[in-house]
Amino acid sequence: METHVKEQRVTLQPWKANVYGTVFSILFFVISIILYGGEVHFSITLPDLLFFILLIVVGIVVHEALHGLGFYLSGKVAWSDIRFGVIWKKMIFYACCLQPLPISNYRLAVLLPGVLLGIIPYCIALYAQSLFWYSWSIIMILGAFGDGYILWTLRRFGKETRIADDTDAIGYIAYVTEPTQPKA
Repeated sequence: METHVKEQRVTLQPWKANVYGTVFSILFFVISIILYGGEVHFSITLPDLLFFILLIVVGIVVHEALHGLGFYLSGKVAWSDIRFGVIWKKMIFYACCLQPLPISNYRLAVLLPGVLLGIIPYCIALYAQSLFWYSWSIIMILGAFGDGYILWTLRRFGKETRIADDTDAIGYIAYVTEPTQPKA
């Protein structure tokens, strides 16, 4: 059976990720208060706050680097096929892969920072009762909601689909393999 590849552009709306991120951050906050037993006490100094803000900035850079590493470790692209940047007007930091990847590899690269910088530290925070790790994880999870939004939009594509980031818009291009209809 012959196949052909159909190109589908998917443009994402950043405000949707922000709305979902806010709702889920509130949910994480409520769950954490319940798990902490309703009581949280802390104090913070100005140097501690400035250090934490510096760590968040570093976390943003590491987040994007993890996307790039995920693209690279797929074994399907070279470092020269990966771009990093910032859209200052929208305060969006990005890593994009210029070459199409199998959808499973793309999903892994999208998921990597949210798990390593958000979910794992959140579990550490719950286990260790650490306000630092809790605060860090919530901020990193919130920062990964754009990635969650991308994963949500990928659910409609089959395993044969290949994905490349769109360099002209916030989104991606899906290369969907479809069977060719036999000519009569």
